[in-house]
Amino acid sequence: MDESVKLDKPVTRRTFLVGGSLAGFAAFLAACGTQGQTGAPTGRATATAAATSGASAGPTTAATEAPLPTGGGALNFANWVGYMDMSDDEEHYPTLEKFTAETAIEVNYADGAIDSNETFFTSDLQAPLQAGLPTEWDIVVVTDWMVARLARLGWLETINTAATPNFPANLLQQYIGRSFDPDTNLSAPWQSGMTGIGFDKAVTGDLTSLAVFWDATYAGRMTYLDELRDTVGLAALKLGFDPATLTEEQWQQSLAEVDTAVKAGIPRQITGNYYTEVMASGDAVIAIAWSGDITSLLQPDQTRRQDFQWVLADEGGMLWTDNMVIPKGAANKGQAELWIDFYYRPENAAAVAAWVNYVCPVKGAAEILIAEDPDIGNNQLIFPTDEMTGRLHQFRSTSADEEQRWAEEFSRVLGL
Repeated sequence: MDESVKLDKPVTRRTFLVGGSLAGFAAFLAACGTQGQTGAPTGRATATAAATSGASAGPTTAATEAPLPTGGGALNFANWVGYMDMSDDEEHYPTLEKFTAETAIEVNYADGAIDSNETFFTSDLQAPLQAGLPTEWDIVVVTDWMVARLARLGWLETINTAATPNFPANLLQQYIGRSFDPDTNLSAPWQSGMTGIGFDKAVTGDLTSLAVFWDATYAGRMTYLDELRDTVGLAALKLGFDPATLTEEQWQQSLAEVDTAVKAGIPRQITGNYYTEVMASGDAVIAIAWSGDITSLLQPDQTRRQDFQWVLADEGGMLWTDNMVIPKGAANKGQAELWIDFYYRPENAAAVAAWVNYVCPVKGAAEILIAEDPDIGNNQLIFPTDEMTGRLHQFRSTSADEEQRWAEEFSRVLGL
C-alpha cells in the first residue's frame, strides 16, 4: 500500500485537507499512544484585533455554557515553523486573531522560534529556569520527552484546570494520564505526528523503504534530523528493533548505523525544522521528515519540476506528540491558560489541524472537519489508517542518566 501523500490539485495553505473518521483516529491513538520531534527561525508576528465577545459551542456542557472571560494583557508564544493556521497572504494568523478579538489579549507569536527541542532548551529555557528566573515565554510547544525532562526538573507551571473548562474535558482519552503528566495538568497536547520519508518524487521516483537513508546513490542529497528519537529510531526500525523496547545493545547498534552513514557523507546536513528549506531549494531530495511538513510547507510552493511527497516506510515510522506547556514563573500564566482553553474548543482546534496537517487531540474536531467537506475525507496525515497505525512506534522513556549519555553519544556521531 502506498501511503505517500500527494495533492491531486493545486491548493493554498488554507485549503482544508481533512479525512478519515473519529473511530479511525481513536484507533490510531489507542494503538500507538503518543511520543520525539525537532531551520532557522522564520520571524515573529503579532496577532491583534479589537476586543469583541462570544464563544462558540463545543461538545461538552462546559464548553457550551462557559464563555471565555476577556483577559487583556499579552501572551508570548513560541512554536515550530508552520504550526499555526495562516491567511492566504501569509500575513495573518486567523485563529490567533480570533482569540485576541474574544479576550483582548495581544499574542506575540514566534513562528519558528523552536527549531529543535534540544537547541531551544539550551538557548531559551535552561539558563533562566536554572537560576529561578522566568523565561521570555508564556507558552512553548515541546515534544513529550522534553515535557518529561522539564517536569522532572520542576520547571513547569501547573495548569489551573478550574480556569479551563474545555481542557482536559475535550482532550481525547488516549492523552489522559500520560506517565510524565499523570494528573493531566502540566501539558496540553497540541498536535501528534509521524516521522518518515520526505522526498522529491520527480527526482527519486517512489520510495518505500528506510534503506534509502543509507543509499550512496543519494549521498549529499539528503538530510537527517538532529532529534535523537527520530533519526536513531528509524535506524532501529531498519535493523528490525522496536524503539519502544530498545536495549542498550540495540541502541549502540542503531547509533552505529547512523555513524556509518554520517562518516560516508550520505546525509549532507543534520537539521532541525529547516530541512524543508533545504528541500525547497533542491539541495536535498530526501529527508527524514515529519508527516505534515510536506503538504503544509513544501507542496504548496513547489515548482513544476518538483513533486514532494511523504511516506510511512514499510519498516515503520516514529510517532510523537508536541505539547503546550507553561514555563515556571511565566509572567502571563493566566493568559496562557485562556489560550489553552480557547484552543480546546473543537472548532478552533479543527481550524489549526486543517492547515497544519497533523493529528488533532481535541474531541469534536474530526466531525467539524468532515462536515466542512465530506469529499475530502481521506487525509491520512490527520486520520491515519489502521494499517498505518500498526507500523507506528514510540521511542521508549529514558532515565535521566540514559538521556544525558545517549544525547552525548548521538551528538558525537553527528559532529554537533
